Formats: sequence, C-alpha cells, structure tokens
Amino acid sequence: MDIKIKEEYLKQAVKLHRENPVVDAHLDLAGEILLRNRAGERDVVKKYYLPHFKRVGLKLVVSSVYVETGNLDKGWENALSQIKALKEDVKALDEVILVEKGSDIDRLLKEDIIGILIYMEGLDCIEGDMDRLNVLYDLGVRGASLTWSRSNLLAVGCCRASENRQTKGGLSGAGIRAVKRLEELSMFLDVSHLNDEGFEQVCQVAERSFIATHSGSRQIYRSYRNLTDDQIKALAGQGGIMGMNGCKYIAGSLGGNHLEMLCRHIEYEVEKAGESHVGYGFDLCDSYNRASAALQGKRYTDRDDCIPDHGQMPLVSAALLQRGMGAEQVKDIMGGSFIRYFRQIL
Repeated sequence: MDIKIKEEYLKQAVKLHRENPVVDAHLDLAGEILLRNRAGERDVVKKYYLPHFKRVGLKLVVSSVYVETGNLDKGWENALSQIKALKEDVKALDEVILVEKGSDIDRLLKEDIIGILIYMEGLDCIEGDMDRLNVLYDLGVRGASLTWSRSNLLAVGCCRASENRQTKGGLSGAGIRAVKRLEELSMFLDVSHLNDEGFEQVCQVAERSFIATHSGSRQIYRSYRNLTDDQIKALAGQGGIMGMNGCKYIAGSLGGNHLEMLCRHIEYEVEKAGESHVGYGFDLCDSYNRASAALQGKRYTDRDDCIPDHGQMPLVSAALLQRGMGAEQVKDIMGGSFIRYFRQIL
C-alpha cells in the first residue's frame, strides 16, 4: 500500500508550489524531442510538458543530452542534433528561456517564465577532445557528467539501475582534465552514474561544488546508482545537492509504494545532509520510452516512473508534509536548494 494523501496536505503542497520556485534537476528532454521530431512531431514541450510545468510552478528544468549506447558511433552528431532540436522546439515559446548564466536564474524568479538548463549526461561524445567542451559551452551547455552507466575514455560508470553489482576503475587522466576544463568554463559536474572509485577521485580533484542530479540513498535502497552515507556527506560537505531520482528501480518502489519510498529517501538524505543539500531530480523516463518505442513501431506499456508526470509533483511534497516535514524544509527540497546552487555555480 502506498501513502494516501489527505486533502489538507495536498492543498498545502499545491500552495507551496504556486508560491515558491520548483526545480526538476534531471529530465531527458532533448533526446525525447529529437525522437519525436524524427517521428514527425513538433512542439513537443508545448504539447507534452508545458501544461504540467505551469500547473506545479516549475521554474527550472535541467535537460540532459543523453546519447544512447546504440548511437555512440555517431555520438557527437547525435548530441549536437539533440541540442538543436531542443532549441528549435522552445524558441517560439515566450514563456520558456534557456538558462546560461546566474542572472537568468534571477530572471526566472522575477518573471512568469520557465527556464531550461542544458547539460551532458555523459561525455562519451567528446572522445577525449577537451576543445569540444568549449564548443558545447558556446552552444549553451552548462554542465556535464563524465559518463553514464558505462565506461568511456574519461571514467567508469556504475552498473545499470536494474542491476546490482560493483564496477571497478576510476577516472582516467582525460577524465581529470575534463573536470578541470568544466570548472574553468563554470560548468557544473554531475556525479550521478559515476562508480564509487570515480566519486572518490572527483572529491580529490574537484575544486568547485559538484552535484548528483538524480540519485537516491543506498542505505534506503541498495542500488549502485544510489549514494552511500559517506558519499552523501561528502557531497553536502563541499556544497553540492542531490536530486531524488523518481525511477522505481532506483527508488526501490517495485511493489508500487512509490510515494513512500521517495519520502524515505528524501527524509534520510535530509537527516544526513540537511534539506539545503537535497532536491528533486526525478528522471521521468516513461514519456521518452514511449517516444522511442513509437519510432520503432512499438507500444511502450510499462511504467518505470514513480509519478506519471510533472503535474503530480505536489503529491511528493504533500507526502513529505503529511509525514511531518516542515514547510520550510519542503520549500528547499522542491526547488530552493537547486536554485541557490545554479545561481552560484553558473
């Protein structure tokens, strides 16, 4: 049985969402737009996302550029195509801007607009060429993880969410150089998908705050996609934020207890790191998976996401309130922590 939300807490959560900035620190938006474009669809954000974003007060969405394993032979071209597709999709939307600098965050808070921040979920596509990071920066990309759940020239990823095994190996010399170049460019570093050895090395070489955009607690659910207690404390200790992942294989809600498991992760992370280092990074993939399946002439009928869409985000906030978390804490978690981080790091 999952949590049954009482009306009073849902109303309180909806009010908090309307009056305070909300952030989702990870969404595979650019890739989904490209998939739907190739199937003949246009206006993807307007059709599938904007109504939900507006309804729940989303102010900032961090869009990944994720190159699927099957596209790695033309990874650079695929990444550039995703970035172009995203920009084309939102350029006609007056209520959406691309976030590239700290002052853009300030603008989001003052105006009735939504920001999209582009970052690379894995740097396989640069193939060790650090100058490509400068190219990505010039295109508006403002962050990166070194790798996805696989190995590349820069680092070793952890295992996939559906697996549970430790991987060996850390950052290469090129990976360390990539961290340094990201810092020189004021691009944020994401350690989600990095393995444990790589995380430890990042702690040693990084001089600016890094984040985990979409990871949970390994103590709550044993997945190597989640962070250990020591990693959570290290992340918070250097000023980072961790975004709670909303995939059932990472949250551990395989029995359908989605809200309960999300709350358990968040509450534990707050206990270990404080609410100013915890946020939402739901990584909602069902819409992406439906788009991918449709392009192949198939139907995607599974559900991997703990909530069906962004319009249901207040349910998570309401569940936290109902379980005893204070409104000020929830305001930090639903957006305040990531707003402060991105305003400072960009």
